[in-house]
Order: sequence, then C-alpha cells, then structure tokens
Amino acid sequence: MAGKEIYGLKKRDVFPALIWIILGLAVMIASYQMSLGTLHTPGPGLLPFLLGSLLVIVSLSIFINSLTLFKKTSPGTSETGIWAGIEFKNLLIIVVALVAYPLLLEKLGFLITAFLFLFVLFSVFDSRRWFFALGASLLTVSITYTLFVLVLQVELPSGFLRFW
Repeated sequence: MAGKEIYGLKKRDVFPALIWIILGLAVMIASYQMSLGTLHTPGPGLLPFLLGSLLVIVSLSIFINSLTLFKKTSPGTSETGIWAGIEFKNLLIIVVALVAYPLLLEKLGFLITAFLFLFVLFSVFDSRRWFFALGASLLTVSITYTLFVLVLQVELPSGFLRFW
C-alpha cells in the first residue's frame, strides 16, 4: 500500500478540509448577520447557519483525521489525495453550469433553465449516453414542475414562457 490511509482519507486532504472549514465559517458569519430567529419562528439565516455548521463539523473531522496521518506516514511515501482522478474539464463545465443557472433563471424561466442545467450535469457524468441525459432531464423537470407548481402551487420563474 502506497501511503497511509484512514477511512479513505489521505494526509493531503488536510488543506482542502481547511478551505472547507473557512468557507463554512464564512457562511455561518454571513447567515448570522441575516438574523437566525428562533426554532419556532426561523429567520432567513437559520438554514444557511445550520448548513455552514454542518460543513464545519464534517470538514473539521476530515481535517483532524488527515492531520494525524502526518504523524503516521513516513516521509517519501507517495499519495494521491483528494484531487486524484478528477477530470478538471468536467469540473469546469459543472462550475460554469452552476454559475449560469441563477443568472439565466429569471430570463429563461425554470423549465428551460432547469432542463439545460440537468442535461449538462447528466451529460458530464455519462457522456456516452446523451439520450439518457435527455430523458432524465425531462423526467426530473416534469416531476419537479408538477410537484411544485401544480400540487403545491409554488410560483416558479416563467421567463419568456409567460407570454405563451
């Protein structure tokens, strides 16, 4: 075995875990400033605060477990770490899709934006089967639209489709 490992963690996971801890703390601070409210009357910052706290707890666990590997791993052993096997082209496509989604949501509406977003994500994960991505995207958007708009009567952005 090349390098020590605990529960699939490697000693190189210390630095990404530290970044996630900092991000979680930033989310907690920003959401605290939005007003947490109480459990009976939650404010707009309560859910982000709880999610930021969860991110800090999980990342802190990874950080501590990875930090202990520095003591257990002998120098000169090779490790791949958390970024091994990541296709950065696909990562870039996903990041662009995540940024584009909220920017296009009001202009194109939920149906078109969600379909395109899901199609891109499904295509990235299985580029050989575009028809699966097409079908899964249509099915997911249809179910979501039916549940939220028709059943729960939630108003989703309609974009330019509101004129049809």
